[in-house]
Amino acid sequence: MVQKNGRRVTFVFTPGSKISNAFLVGSFNNWNTAADPMQRMSDGTFRKSKRLDPGRHEYKFYADGLYWNDAEAEAQMLNDYGTLNSVVTVNGQ
Repeated sequence: MVQKNGRRVTFVFTPGSKISNAFLVGSFNNWNTAADPMQRMSDGTFRKSKRLDPGRHEYKFYADGLYWNDAEAEAQMLNDYGTLNSVVTVNGQ
């Protein structure tokens, strides 16, 4: 799930199973699996807020060695590996 407030975007990962750690990866951090650790919340979700440039950004969650799509993303796009990336669009402000 994505919550937008201007260019500040909060990504929310709700794993269906017990996950020990999670990271936000995407076009905005060159798909670096260690660049953006997500914070575990008391409700079991993981959250990460980022200020993003205007435009379309592709992303996934990386947790316990696996990539996860955001089922609640505004869109999904096919990537070069034949899998899907989640998409968030940030308007200029």
